[in-house]
Amino acid sequence: MKVNLFNVTIFLGCFILFLLSLWNILKNSKKNRILHYFYAFLMTSALVIIMVLMFDFKIVKLYPWIVIFFLPFQYLTPIYFTAFICYYLKKEHIYHKNRVYLFIPFITFFALYTLLKVNVVLEYPWITRKVVTIIHTEIDENSALVFSIIISIWNYLIIRRYENAMGSYSFLQVKESTKWIKGLVFTFIVFNVLWLLTVILFFIRPDISGHFPYYPYWILYIIFYFTFLYHGNKHIHKINEEQSLENQQVQNAIEKFRIAGLHQIFAEEELKYIYQNPTEVTGILSYFATSLFDKNNMDDVLWDICENCIGQLQLEDCVIYYINANQMLIQKAAFGNKNDGERKILSPIQIPIGKGIVGNVALTGKYECINDVSKDGRYIMDDQTRRSELAVPIYLNQKIFGVLDSEHSQKDFFKEKDIQLFQLIAKLLEKKLTQLNTKNTSHITNDNVYFKELTFLMKEAKIYRDSNLSLERISKKLNISSNYLSQLVNKLSGGNFSDYVNSFRIEDAKHKLKDPKFTQYTIISIGLESGFNSKSTFYTAFKKHTGVSPKQYRQTP
Repeated sequence: MKVNLFNVTIFLGCFILFLLSLWNILKNSKKNRILHYFYAFLMTSALVIIMVLMFDFKIVKLYPWIVIFFLPFQYLTPIYFTAFICYYLKKEHIYHKNRVYLFIPFITFFALYTLLKVNVVLEYPWITRKVVTIIHTEIDENSALVFSIIISIWNYLIIRRYENAMGSYSFLQVKESTKWIKGLVFTFIVFNVLWLLTVILFFIRPDISGHFPYYPYWILYIIFYFTFLYHGNKHIHKINEEQSLENQQVQNAIEKFRIAGLHQIFAEEELKYIYQNPTEVTGILSYFATSLFDKNNMDDVLWDICENCIGQLQLEDCVIYYINANQMLIQKAAFGNKNDGERKILSPIQIPIGKGIVGNVALTGKYECINDVSKDGRYIMDDQTRRSELAVPIYLNQKIFGVLDSEHSQKDFFKEKDIQLFQLIAKLLEKKLTQLNTKNTSHITNDNVYFKELTFLMKEAKIYRDSNLSLERISKKLNISSNYLSQLVNKLSGGNFSDYVNSFRIEDAKHKLKDPKFTQYTIISIGLESGFNSKSTFYTAFKKHTGVSPKQYRQTP
């Protein structure tokens, strides 16, 4: 076929689309998987048409070696579109679960393409020219068409299942949230129908040959692709910004929850630092504060601080020194090489007050941060030589009680934030030790404040809608002790953690059962959307809290 205005326009359009998509893949591939598959879909779609046009332009005839780079991209395009939809809907596990099966057609035809290329180079020793032509013009195209239609229908079903399982919005809002992506799937189903009609045309009209009948179809494709490229890019960025804002709001609620329990522990200046560094500080302090709540003797308190310093701060070593009656600093608790795993210190050492870095901190009551201990003659080696050390005094009743000490094998390891954090941890330790000394049974944290903020988080962030929510998961999310969280909920809600979470789920379900916007929802779908993971748990919990079944509740005026 000769070069004409139609095929040149189509070729240039596809080539520009290919370059734009490739550039964006290289630019965004690591940042956003939605955009990655979005551009991969557009790029492979353009490559399919470019390959066909190279035959029309006689480029393949002039340069036969170019077919080495021809791949069955028509089998990749539906795969990338599926991946795009799954990531857009946050259902990427569906794509990963079925990825191997999705790539079977591509791998099959890749192997077939390779065989045909070798066969052509060797001048058709195994497969005749006629059979090669049939494979290329009929079997390949028809198989790609069938695969594309099947994938388009499957994509539509993925969206439908997503709508049925979505519980954050009303029925109308769910439809609105999927309108854009569903419109894309319908568009591609229409394009598949046009493709099918074009193939049928060749069977009805044997006198028609070449790729000219595809040109109007391809022009529509290109118009759609560039529209999709422009509006799709804007839409995806808008969705990402909204998601980022939503995540930030949840994170702010979590930070507020963490800070709320620290107000009665720290002074105004200390709280000012916490507010300035919420992400780095509040989670760790909140965990320490809640972890200490059930410790009733000094040994448990000191060991808990050491173990959690390592666990939360990723330190190599942590030792708490205690000043005994003989004014000697003895190692009372440790983590790292000094701990044999049974809360026993290996080869404990004693340091006189005023000797070494730790002894000097105990004498002066001021912290020491040594960036390179090899240049400090006061350094006393313990289990092994390290490069940097941070030692902070621990007070009790306005007197030096001991020293919180940590060493690291890296020079200049401890930063200003570590110094501040160690001082705050020492303050926490002082609060708890004071509580033990005065026989005060109240917790160092404010249970009522924590519970109030937890309830706010449930209501505003609606974390109860996560069917996999557990005591361990939420305590990890909030960075507080799971034991503390369990006892907090038991004490202030009058029930266990499961009953507490289910109470919010039941209220959510009750609202939906009476809301006209959810009349098209089945009872079980409402239960699942409210956070229950099965029909039986929903019905059992609902009847326990309300005294009636969900069906009876819905039918009651």
